[in-house]
Amino acid sequence: MTQQHEHLPANHVPTIWKSVLIEIFIAILLIVFFYTGISKLIDRLSFEINLQQHSIFSAYAPLVSYGAPILEIVIAIALIFNKTRQAGLAAAATLMAFFTGYVVYMMITLPHLPCSCGGAVAWLSWPQHIVFNALLTVMAGSTFILHRKEKAS
Repeated sequence: MTQQHEHLPANHVPTIWKSVLIEIFIAILLIVFFYTGISKLIDRLSFEINLQQHSIFSAYAPLVSYGAPILEIVIAIALIFNKTRQAGLAAAATLMAFFTGYVVYMMITLPHLPCSCGGAVAWLSWPQHIVFNALLTVMAGSTFILHRKEKAS
């Protein structure tokens, strides 16, 4: 076995697993962003009405009800292509950090207000939402760093 793999660097296996992990994380982020973006657009009116109940977004509810899901879909599309993947990961991490902060704010100020997220994510409790969003934020940020390092090597 060692004779067959003598030409491979010592860190070859971890590099392969790192690449696989990056692709899995990107696939998860892509699915989440497409799913929530499409869900919000499909039920856009409900999303807008829900946003109108939030003091932060009430004046901008029509704009946010179109802008947020379109941004999520654009980020998902950016994750597909190698040329835009790094920017997509940065945008995903930034947007997820914003969403996480927003959920913390909502939990503190209006814990009984329903979530305005799209699809099945809307069924999460506020604490579950914080954990879900925080995990996606860490995933996107970590993948951004790993992908950047992989591209540099």
